[in-house]
Amino acid sequence: MSSLFVSDIVIYPVKSCAPLSVDRAWADYKGLNADRRYMLVDKDGLFITARKYPKLTRLLATPTETGLVLSAVDKDSLSLVINEFSETYAEVKVWGQVVSAQKCSDEADQWLSEFLQIDCQLVYFGELTRRPVKDVETSEVSFADGYPLLLATESSHQWLQERCPAPFDIHQFRPNLVITGNLPFAEDQWLHVKIGEAEFAVHSPCERCKLITLPVGSESFNSLQEPLRTLSQYRRLESGGAIFGQNLVVIKPGLITKGASVEVLSYKAAPELKAPSTPRS
Repeated sequence: MSSLFVSDIVIYPVKSCAPLSVDRAWADYKGLNADRRYMLVDKDGLFITARKYPKLTRLLATPTETGLVLSAVDKDSLSLVINEFSETYAEVKVWGQVVSAQKCSDEADQWLSEFLQIDCQLVYFGELTRRPVKDVETSEVSFADGYPLLLATESSHQWLQERCPAPFDIHQFRPNLVITGNLPFAEDQWLHVKIGEAEFAVHSPCERCKLITLPVGSESFNSLQEPLRTLSQYRRLESGGAIFGQNLVVIKPGLITKGASVEVLSYKAAPELKAPSTPRS
């Protein structure tokens, strides 16, 4: 049996909402089922995330057999039924990509506008929605930032925590799959992995932004910019930003369960990193 295994499976039904751990999930070519299949947009159709509206991470979104339930503190829950959604599609923009997304309902828009205190709309990744991965045109992605899934490991989290002056949760990195059993950053050299029944290409390391400095359940970013500040000292690409976690592209769809084994089928060279920098005073 492989010493590597899945210790957590996490979905974010609405882009930037609270993480939801599940016992099992189906991985298709767009990612885990029910992961980021909904998204908020402003009046101009531009996507909304917790980078600007951190309260969004306190939105509880729960998939059901027929749709989605939205919940939040001090608000009555709202149940959405996909078959009752508007048949209208509208052009929305996600990281520069223009995507045709299905409108949900006026009721959902009102509920979420009241929750965030801004004018916004909820859209759905409907049957007619298509969004190719920017640099892998044969692959699709939901409303995730760029790739179908994100993988992180417990050992890399622990390594970074030992060097970081502020405590942080691995869920601040918004992973879909958390893997246990490897050495810190061994995932840098993975190329092709089998996880449960599914197989993935490890496409690229994930460059991180200020969102990782938002503690789970909080509306305030860490005042010391941690753990991004520490990550930037040790894990900065020669050609770009600070990295943590790996972007995955689905090669073979399949079921993944908690405790499922992880098999590394092939390897690649680790990315080139800048030499560790001296902490700023």
